[in-house]
Amino acid sequence: MSQGRISLGGQGEGRQSQLPLILLLNAYAAIGALFVSRAILNALEISGRYWVGRQIFRATDPFATILELFPGGSSVVAGQMTVADLTLVLAVVLFPLGILAFGGRGR
Repeated sequence: MSQGRISLGGQGEGRQSQLPLILLLNAYAAIGALFVSRAILNALEISGRYWVGRQIFRATDPFATILELFPGGSSVVAGQMTVADLTLVLAVVLFPLGILAFGGRGR
């Protein structure tokens, strides 16, 4: 029989933990879901009087309020959805594309 080394399935020396990356991806997914939910609720004109809408609007209002300070940010696109809401959704989509485009450089 051969006396080879037993591999521990990728637990080699010099490897870093994937936990920070997994936590960041989960946070990104949660924030993205809130922003997309806000846009959908506003587009369908579902107000904050329902508890789901109230919680989503409470969590995302600070971000939308900042974007509404810019000229045209409070313009209505569809239903009650404003340009600020649409900008939040587009930021969720464009963020991973920016990482994909510029993330590999510098190595």
